[in-house]
Amino acid sequence: MTLAEPVAFLDVDTQVDFMKPEGKLYAQGAEAIEPNLRRLLDFARERGLPLVSSVDAHREGDEEFAEYPPHCLLGTPGQQRVLASGEEAFVPSEAVAGELPDPRRQHVVLEKQRFSLFSNPNAEAVLARTGAKTFVVFGVVTEVCVRQAVLGLLERGYRVCVVRDAVWPIARDAGEAALEEMRAAGAEVLSTDEVLSTLAVTM
Repeated sequence: MTLAEPVAFLDVDTQVDFMKPEGKLYAQGAEAIEPNLRRLLDFARERGLPLVSSVDAHREGDEEFAEYPPHCLLGTPGQQRVLASGEEAFVPSEAVAGELPDPRRQHVVLEKQRFSLFSNPNAEAVLARTGAKTFVVFGVVTEVCVRQAVLGLLERGYRVCVVRDAVWPIARDAGEAALEEMRAAGAEVLSTDEVLSTLAVTM
């Protein structure tokens, strides 16, 4: 088990509409991973690790709604992150002309209207500013946006560790298949305990 330094954490779409029973596109049981999400986020903040999140920030008529019910509409309660600190710097899904926030100094949240966080034209620059070689990835849902993030990172030459007990699927079989696909593509799949114990020793 290896986590090549430097390391950054990537939190994918941990939003009310996906993770709470009242959510518009609730992944049943997703609240079970909240304790591990909190442990990972707290560790990143305590150790000063770069921390990036993605969030769906949909508008009426977005193309995703041809496949899924409307969810995470911009500004609605369901669009909020379940463990928001209130200190995040949000990056819109349109190209930003000025300087982007630095994920080494503050928690940066990338907004998106499509499955992949790389649909945000600012994503590659934000991730590059972390200085990371390895991304520790967690969030929801495993077989859609987590999968897209992980495969996108691997395609761009990053090492990736997926935290298996801090991701959650809509469909269990599809989630397991996605984890196997990510592993086959080169991602390491570890538990929260394994990730944190390894990083606690090496950092």
